[in-house]
Amino acid sequence: MSQTPLMWHSPRTILLLTSGVIPVLVFFSRRRKAPNLDDFPTIGCSFGPSRCFSNFYVGAFRFLVDAPGVLKEGYEKYGSRPFKVATMLRWTVVFSDPQHMLEVANAAEEDLSFREAMKDVRPLSSLQLRTIDTALEIMGVDDTLEINIGSPDHDLLAELLKSHIARNATKIGDEVQDELFTSLENVLGNESDEWTSIPVLGTVNRIMVQTWQRFFVGYPLCRNSEWCSLVAKIYKDVAISGVIRRLVPSWTFPFFVKMASSLEANVDRATMLLGPTVEACMSEVDEYSVPNQQKMDFLARLVRRSAGEDSLLRNLTTRLLGFTIAVSSTPSNTFTHALYHLATKPEVAQALRDEVDPIVQREGWNIQSVAKMSKIDSFLRESARINGVSSLGFFRQAMRDLSLSDGTFLPKDCIVAVSLPPFHRDSTAYEAPDEFRPFRFSDNPEHIMTTITPQWLFFGYGKHLCPGRFLLTYQLKVMFAYMISTYDIRFGDEWTSRPPNFIFGEGIVPNLSAHVSYRRRQPINDTH
Repeated sequence: MSQTPLMWHSPRTILLLTSGVIPVLVFFSRRRKAPNLDDFPTIGCSFGPSRCFSNFYVGAFRFLVDAPGVLKEGYEKYGSRPFKVATMLRWTVVFSDPQHMLEVANAAEEDLSFREAMKDVRPLSSLQLRTIDTALEIMGVDDTLEINIGSPDHDLLAELLKSHIARNATKIGDEVQDELFTSLENVLGNESDEWTSIPVLGTVNRIMVQTWQRFFVGYPLCRNSEWCSLVAKIYKDVAISGVIRRLVPSWTFPFFVKMASSLEANVDRATMLLGPTVEACMSEVDEYSVPNQQKMDFLARLVRRSAGEDSLLRNLTTRLLGFTIAVSSTPSNTFTHALYHLATKPEVAQALRDEVDPIVQREGWNIQSVAKMSKIDSFLRESARINGVSSLGFFRQAMRDLSLSDGTFLPKDCIVAVSLPPFHRDSTAYEAPDEFRPFRFSDNPEHIMTTITPQWLFFGYGKHLCPGRFLLTYQLKVMFAYMISTYDIRFGDEWTSRPPNFIFGEGIVPNLSAHVSYRRRQPINDTH
């Protein structure tokens, strides 16, 4: 199997792809069908008409490298008035006020379509993952893994995933917890008093991948080292391909994907590894014909319900991998953001332990005990508020010419989105909104991580509210609390403050290269 040059996997290389011919191809391939948005002021550049290539290109490049700055400029300049920004794909109309946010979030699909916007925009993060059935489209996984989203089984599979979580929440929570503890010990497992340095994002991704494999493929395959390694490689390939898909016209996408990844070979091998487990599930199908005797394992239910082309082993494998990638991205990034904050403020760890230790000693680790960890919840919510995983949310495409309640006219086919920082850093809702305060929400039980308000849009709002937010929050809280109670964590000498996030368009990713050091928890009086 040929190896892809490492240079293709670097963020710098992806940025270089945008500096020459690709933006020209994108601009002119879309120019004819682009809606007229001249009525909206432009942010990102200040010369020439909006349909001028130089205006589009300069604005798109600036948004690519400094989307938060561009959106902040638009909000400070225009307030509640919508403005437009250029991305590498097209112009996007941006709203920054509560009235427009509520109207966009609750709009009918035939007016402002979430699904149609996702086919074209494909945000770089999974923040827009409001419903599981759109996960593959949002992250560009469907194109990369060649998943047929038009298949009759596609929506069926998504509904199966949602219903499986809803019906078996306690069992799934127990399995997630068990796999988290096992993978943490396998990956970290440091019995020494010495500090050990690890690359944070890659390590967290590895733990999350193994955890979600317990849900999707079950034990023992979830602990097969080759399977987990392949899933991690495919995850990376899809992430790279998703960025490329975000930058290039669709007809050039296969060419760039083949240059940038070894995806096809990795999926072939994953299909071979999954085969025996699928065959075992198929042999058991007839034994679970009575509804209340159906096997609880998700893969068994998936095999039992799949038909036609989706029952073919490779198609089933790619679909399963797609869903795994779609649901594990947000918790990986969110947890890494929080861990960076903790490593910056190691003195906060004792206050968190003072909460976690007594609860665990009395009640053990379970859904009920973790729900009582209000400081853990507050820390994670505050980290997510400060960082997020995207600067834009609520992407929609206008399906017809329409006017909003205040008279704002949206031409057919235009893409709209909501700028999230004005909500998460609203000074009327949060004291010192730009400051990280780990226990900001700990004394307010009405503002836990899963609580949805107009100033807390991490899990969405309105019709596309994330249905998996309770399971995701539980996973984050268990993992964070366990690490707090088991390890001391700090940054090495290379960081004196929190490492900056990696910004790529609207996507916000934790620093890609930062390391933290950890060791088994030491007595309080040990300051070394």
